[in-house]
Amino acid sequence: MELYDPGRDPGEEHGLAAARPARADAPVKPMHQSWAPASPCGPFGVRLEVGGRGTEFTVTATLADGSARPWNAARLALDIPSGWTAHARDAATAPRLDPGERLTVHWRVTRPRVSTATTLTCRAPPGTATTR
Repeated sequence: MELYDPGRDPGEEHGLAAARPARADAPVKPMHQSWAPASPCGPFGVRLEVGGRGTEFTVTATLADGSARPWNAARLALDIPSGWTAHARDAATAPRLDPGERLTVHWRVTRPRVSTATTLTCRAPPGTATTR
């Protein structure tokens, strides 16, 4: 936004917006407020928590829709090392996640007694959490 004093500066050569930001922003403030999304945005993405120790433990993954639009066909997948097993205790898919909603899945994971692998990956596969 630009601000000038037309009585003293008819050629608009000396802007006053930097010196008077509140006055310069006043006309556009209502417009900026109207641009706010219909629902507030929040955290989004996949969060992974591991509970327990030993050869059996629980993995909890949460996919959060922090956007302003619903996601269709949301799905979580847990990638585990070869030789490990994982059983989902909850549905790993949701036909729709509205803004602010979450998909949470708990997996019971068993690893072999002897295993050098230590990495688990949880993901929302591309194309499975989309907006329409």
